Order: sequence, then C-alpha cells, then structure tokens
Amino acid sequence: MCAAPMKAVPVDTPCPMCRATGGITLLTTSINVPYFGDALESTLRCSACRKPHADFMILSQKEPTRLSFRCESADDLLARVIRSNSGTIRIPELGFAAEPTPLSESFVSNVEGVLERAKDILLTALDWHGDDPQKRALLEHYLAQHELFMNGRAPFTLIIDDPYGNSAIVAERVERRGLTPEEVAGLRTGMHVIDKSELAGADEP
Repeated sequence: MCAAPMKAVPVDTPCPMCRATGGITLLTTSINVPYFGDALESTLRCSACRKPHADFMILSQKEPTRLSFRCESADDLLARVIRSNSGTIRIPELGFAAEPTPLSESFVSNVEGVLERAKDILLTALDWHGDDPQKRALLEHYLAQHELFMNGRAPFTLIIDDPYGNSAIVAERVERRGLTPEEVAGLRTGMHVIDKSELAGADEP
C-alpha cells in the first residue's frame, strides 16, 4: 500500500464527536490500496476532545458489475472476497442481503468471513422477531442452512452487485457480468457521488 504525503488544512466545521467549533484540522492523503486502487484517507482532528474522526473513500470507478460465485465445498470458503463500500452482498439461500450505507467500510475477507457476518445478522433478526412464530421458523431454517454452508456440506451462491465495479471475488469459477441501468438504479451506493457533467452550465460557487 503506497501513500502520498499527508496534507493538513484547518476547517470551519463542528467536530462530529463533541460538536465544538474551531480548532478542527483536516488531514488527507491519497493511497493506492491493493484490490481497490486509488483511495483518499481523511481524518478530522479536534483540539477540544482530541478524538479523531476518520473516513476512507475509493476514488476509482469501473463498470457496474455483478459477481456470482457458487460455493460447493469447504475449500470454496477460503476464496478471497473484496467488498468496496459501494457493494451489495447477497446470499439468496439465507435470505441475506447487506446493502451499503454512508457509514459502510470496505473490507477484505473470505467467503467464510462473509458467512460469519450473515450469521450475526440472522441472530439479530431472531432477537427482534423471535415472538413471531412464522418469522422465527424461517430464521431458524436459515441458521440451520448456515451451519451446513459453514461445513461445506451444502452449496450456496455468493453475489456482489457493485455500481462502481470496485468489489471482487478471487476464485476460478466466478461469473461476472455487467449490470443493466435498471439494476444499477435499484442499488444503494453507500456514498454521495457528484457527476461533473451534471454541473455543466451551473454558476461557479
């Protein structure tokens, strides 16, 4: 991972932690991250509470892409998974979908790690909906399926939809295709993006 020299700039904005004004410094540096490409790391430092607030933004943008990987054995659980902060992960057999939010972070894991994240969500849903017999039965079914998947005893499909094409599954049998405009329109991006072409003709600030 290569990083450029960090730049520090005073900014006139409230601290996101303590809401104090004044004494806020923004530090930024550009980084080239394996699998993700160029990225911008920024940190707000507050002289009042001393708590840093960090953010990480991927700068590269590729074609909208769907990645699909059919996991059929325990060895497939070791396949590397790179989820950018604009990627939506799905495991249809578990009724699982993890959509990005403005607070989503990129991560590098493997299929097993994604399954562990899915289990956490299923257990949380069970806590919330355990009093509903129908939902409880469905969630318990998903958790039983999860155990089979974690042991490589049943096949399942891992899907990542990324409107900016920055996610990846590193395995031989990964199927890749472009997303249609309709599919892209139905995805969350997890970040606010401004298209410069939309600003053409607008007044300069």
